Amino acid sequence: MLRNFKVLMPASLNEALYVINNIDRPFRFLAGGTDVLVRLKDNPSYAQALIDISKIGELAKIEEHKSTFVIGSGVRHEALLAYAPFIENYNGLIEAVSAIGSPQIRALATVGGNIGNASPAGDSIGPLMAFDAEVELRSQDTNRIVKLEDFFTGPGKTVLKHNEIITKIILPKSDSLKSGWKRLGQRRAVAISKVSVTLALGFAKHSNGSDRVNDVRIALGAVAPTVIRARKAEKFLLENQTLTKAVVKEACRLVAKEARPITDIRSNTEYRSEMCGVLLGDLIEKLACAR
Repeated sequence: MLRNFKVLMPASLNEALYVINNIDRPFRFLAGGTDVLVRLKDNPSYAQALIDISKIGELAKIEEHKSTFVIGSGVRHEALLAYAPFIENYNGLIEAVSAIGSPQIRALATVGGNIGNASPAGDSIGPLMAFDAEVELRSQDTNRIVKLEDFFTGPGKTVLKHNEIITKIILPKSDSLKSGWKRLGQRRAVAISKVSVTLALGFAKHSNGSDRVNDVRIALGAVAPTVIRARKAEKFLLENQTLTKAVVKEACRLVAKEARPITDIRSNTEYRSEMCGVLLGDLIEKLACAR
């Protein structure tokens, strides 16, 4: 590690904003440390300073508002999993966060950290994106809201400026949607996803009494440079409304085409694309039967 390496511990959000606005060396935020400390150990030049924001209480709250939930970027995954409204109405998010790392990691790792890492395989990102989440980005002089879908620009890359910090994740209330999440990995736990699919469906009664799809959100993880929404498959399901075998089959074909995976040490392009369709089919069956 570098001889002049610094660790700074701001006591408040305002102090943290001042520090990042004036720091004169490459830095990383330290919240849970489950990623940044590993990277720093493997590559000492990864940063020349850590800004420890783990004790800033302003970032560690979940608040309920009239039409949204506001999740502080410092909220740990185990706290999110214990929050009753999410357990009741955001099943896809709960399933995804439950698969992150191990209980020990979930006790330390933060929601903002998972987003800020900008990994295409970040497991919490797909469900948050499917629910049209936004992120608040603050600097000492600015405060802006960005759709999560627009936050990522590539693997490990975001629109976050050098003097900004993710402060909040703004999650619209969606008690009318049924959601689910599935992934494939080398193991059931403590594994990076090869492919993940989030599906959220809304249903309404047709005049003939049958249930029709009136809202569709599909997010794909680990199959493109960033987590993506499968807009063509969403549009197709919404236009057809009734989940017949033929409609589901075509939706699965479309979602496999929308994926843009690579071949790497964990999987290959063809397998990842095909599995997008398979997982989507499984989720449609699961959610349709859960009504």
